Amino acid sequence: MKFSRSVFILLALAGSSLAQGANFAYPLDGDTLVAESNISIRIDRPTPSAPVVEAGIGLGMSACSSDSCPSPETSFKYLFYAGGFNPQRPAQVNPGDDFNAFQNFTVTVPSIEGKAVLGFLHSSFGEGADAYFPFFESVNITVNVVPA
Repeated sequence: MKFSRSVFILLALAGSSLAQGANFAYPLDGDTLVAESNISIRIDRPTPSAPVVEAGIGLGMSACSSDSCPSPETSFKYLFYAGGFNPQRPAQVNPGDDFNAFQNFTVTVPSIEGKAVLGFLHSSFGEGADAYFPFFESVNITVNVVPA
């Protein structure tokens, strides 16, 4: 009985952790960015289904080859930010507005040209009945970088 209860709890937490993911609000997949320009990157964090303790985020970019784009799980050619993640909810929400918690990051687009992968690694801990459970994710989008 104890084993089946433990398995049920782990499966429930695994399912709820999938809904805890963060994502790019902007830029969007396929957007064009200008090299050497400053851009704002917004990472949205939907409301998790259980209490969460945020651990951190790494945000970076790599140029794509003609064959493929590297995964943020393996490397970033340009590391924009590595540190705490503290998404905040908007102070006021109007009907139709996005109400997700978010954090903005201002970065300078590197001097590359063509397709690039913009990605982040995110880690947090979900609070369970008697323990904290780790949650890790890698999220990326592909953008087009044009010369200044």
